[in-house]
Amino acid sequence: MTPTTETPRFPVPRAWPPGAPPLYTAFRETGGPHEVTIWDGTRHWLITRYDDIRAVLTSTSFSADVRRPGFPLSRPAQREQEAGLFMRLDGAEHARIRNMVSQEFTVRHARVLHDDILRITDDLIDAVLARGDSADLIRDFALPLPSRVICLVLGVPYDDHELFHRHAASVVDLDLRVEERERAAREAFAYYTELIERKRAAPGDDMISRLLADHTGPGGIDPDHLPVLVGAMVGAGFETTAGQLGLGVLALLLHPEQRAKLLQQPGLTDGAVEELLRYWSITAVDPRRVAVEDVEIGGRLIRAGEGVLLSLIAGNHDPRAFGGGACPADRLDLAREPRPRHLAFGFGTHQCLGKNLARAELRIAWPRLFERVPGLRLAVPEEELSFRNDSSVYGLRSLPVTW
Repeated sequence: MTPTTETPRFPVPRAWPPGAPPLYTAFRETGGPHEVTIWDGTRHWLITRYDDIRAVLTSTSFSADVRRPGFPLSRPAQREQEAGLFMRLDGAEHARIRNMVSQEFTVRHARVLHDDILRITDDLIDAVLARGDSADLIRDFALPLPSRVICLVLGVPYDDHELFHRHAASVVDLDLRVEERERAAREAFAYYTELIERKRAAPGDDMISRLLADHTGPGGIDPDHLPVLVGAMVGAGFETTAGQLGLGVLALLLHPEQRAKLLQQPGLTDGAVEELLRYWSITAVDPRRVAVEDVEIGGRLIRAGEGVLLSLIAGNHDPRAFGGGACPADRLDLAREPRPRHLAFGFGTHQCLGKNLARAELRIAWPRLFERVPGLRLAVPEEELSFRNDSSVYGLRSLPVTW
């Protein structure tokens, strides 16, 4: 990488109003990869254009393996903690393990869960309404909903949710000290190891039991790796969905005309979910890759061993991809057409495994909340809202509402 006297720091905090940080937008409109510096002082390339991001995520010239030299780590000890996780593998080994796990996250499985997701949504709304005329929708709705759903899928007792909440929070907190992160990882590993042994002794109708039955023999998932894999899926199954749930509610509160479209035209629901995913693009510091051979992206040669960072918020607000029609790419339009495939779940072979489950939760939760609480409104000025810029998953710290 060509040395420079100074490069911008990545990630750049998002500011209000919503959208890509101005620096990312400027990079995108200039075109091509740009040098940035990350937390450990190393320099890497930042990709911001929609087509360039897709090109990286579908190219075998880039690796997702944190063990490779030059990989741009998001935090201290990431290499040690994530080495060997299937989402950090490439090629056939990644595909082999992903295929075993992905059977539990199909569209069909998500549809089977519809009634359970609706029941959980209604239970949470009932509890919110029973407590009075105000709530924090992050604490009382956005966090517990996907947490309960992923517990149901994996067969994890919800009574133990505080432990895996702590573990998942430690994974996404970019500022957490290494010792605290390692302590949370050890605690979670011990818990999931014990849970797996209980499932082995008394299987149930859940994902962990099926993985044990179908994929832990010869050629299956390494038994020593299974607790780490389960922990990763628990965390990924609710941190991102919780962040998206809260931000989606906020967007609908701030755009009453868009909220009216959603409620009055049920046929828009699927498209509205995709637009809200595109609009917020909550994955803040991933995906990340390292080049395994020299390759040209966006008119610039990236050499083997150089790291690449991808800004999904910049790509998903690229006017070349989403600027058609009357609504600019940086505006929210639940009826946006035509609609290319957004990048909120990533792209290519490493696309988010839980995307079907997340979509199922969002398409149920958002309309149901506003149907049952039509007078929902912010309890504080929007300028007073606090956002999580110290996390690998963008979101609200709290969402005070009243009705």
